Amino acid sequence: MGSEEPSFRSLPRDERRERILVAAKRVMLEKGVDAASMDDVAARAGTTKPTVYAHFKSKDELFAAVVEYIRGLFLVKLRGPADYADEPAEAVALFCARFLELVSWRDAVGFQRVALAAAGRSPSLTRAVHDTMFAEGCRALAAYLRGRKLARNPERLAELILWATIGGPFIRLLYGVEAPAEEFPDPQRLGTRVEMKRIREAVAVFAAGWNP
Repeated sequence: MGSEEPSFRSLPRDERRERILVAAKRVMLEKGVDAASMDDVAARAGTTKPTVYAHFKSKDELFAAVVEYIRGLFLVKLRGPADYADEPAEAVALFCARFLELVSWRDAVGFQRVALAAAGRSPSLTRAVHDTMFAEGCRALAAYLRGRKLARNPERLAELILWATIGGPFIRLLYGVEAPAEEFPDPQRLGTRVEMKRIREAVAVFAAGWNP
């Protein structure tokens, strides 16, 4: 059994929990859900396995907490369409561009691959990752479309717009056809990887049919 680092022991309980979550995220990305162990997580966090179990009763509970932790980070970085522009088509285009940037980050792509590999054993984990990465984005976009009265079925339109703008690039990243972004997206500006012309053209097709 490993020993606990003094630096870990001196942290407040909430910070110890977050350190375990960050360590678990790294272990999951490196080894996958099935191969990752609580011993691995404890060693990466600089603590002991009993301490990890004091915070999380099982590996499944820990990994579910990791998904929720990532969800919180993802939503803060994504924001809503209204935060990007006043004009609806541009607001939606910039929202989709930011969404694509976030899911194109190396860890986001890796997390999707880990979740897909675990789908047979842990379908609830895979659904939770899908909800974190995609369903939340659809809900945010649908809420904007509904609030602006731009669509009769905002949920369906939001899903169509997101997949029209991010689907192709993300599938290429997921299958390794293209390399993911190594650095986390700059929160202040879009990176050069995002093809805004293509995204604006895709959104314009839908915007032409929006309710006046």
